[in-house]
Amino acid sequence: MTKSSGPDNAKDETDVDRRTFIKALGLSTAALIFGGLSLEDYINPSAKKQPLLGNYPVAVLVDSTGTPINVKNIPPAAKSSSSYPIMMFNYPLQDEPNILLKISGVSSQIPGSVKTGSGEYLTAFSGICQHLGCVVPLLDYHPHNSIPFEAQLIGYTELNWPEFGLLFCKCHGSQYDPTRGPHNLYNSGPAPSPANHSLPQVMLSVDAAGNVYATGMNSANAVIRTHLWQPGGEEYGSEVVDENLSGGTLLPLYDGPSLPLSPVSDGKLYKSIVISSSNGPWPRK
Repeated sequence: MTKSSGPDNAKDETDVDRRTFIKALGLSTAALIFGGLSLEDYINPSAKKQPLLGNYPVAVLVDSTGTPINVKNIPPAAKSSSSYPIMMFNYPLQDEPNILLKISGVSSQIPGSVKTGSGEYLTAFSGICQHLGCVVPLLDYHPHNSIPFEAQLIGYTELNWPEFGLLFCKCHGSQYDPTRGPHNLYNSGPAPSPANHSLPQVMLSVDAAGNVYATGMNSANAVIRTHLWQPGGEEYGSEVVDENLSGGTLLPLYDGPSLPLSPVSDGKLYKSIVISSSNGPWPRK
């Protein structure tokens, strides 16, 4: 039987096209939300170039109750670790994930990190992969005895997986060595530069009471992927001349008890909630 080409069939085709568009719009919106971008920014990209802050904010890291996290309660990863929780916080703006790590047993200082004990260093890196922008949990940390399946598919074994593991992106296999600080791109990544750069490193500070703060980004490596900008539109490489804090939402202000560290940016202290993949309350040793 030959399919009719009359008005009813045209209406059916219009309905199919409409459903397809709505479905595509829904998928695109979901991708923007889970990718750390807002639909507003997508529709009005010019707003992304309007700075929200003139300097990096100072933000205390807190748990889900708003209580500052003590550095002693952040679990360390060692050479023998077979797992490590995902500990994610937003900085310098909302919807810009970062990965918090404490690595123990390192023989030398991790550049850009905070020493918290003998051979123990606290550090954090952008949770936005520098290849194509995949975010946590597709990008996460795997210590030596926790080689992800996707890494095994490209040839990694216990013999060639680094002794302190890698930050590994399951989208396309990008690899970052957290013990190298700001110059952490490992094994050249899956694509040549400028598609890949080292993950931007968050600068942390710990006060005398053990409270942890994010205070800026390490200027020694690439800036956050969502902020790489140059007036001509270039977003990678040596042409990048500016990192303006735009295209997002400010972190909430800290509203808890007074803390020792004084804000150094705009006179305000912000807060960033650390979300942990471990069961129960904030992980403790």
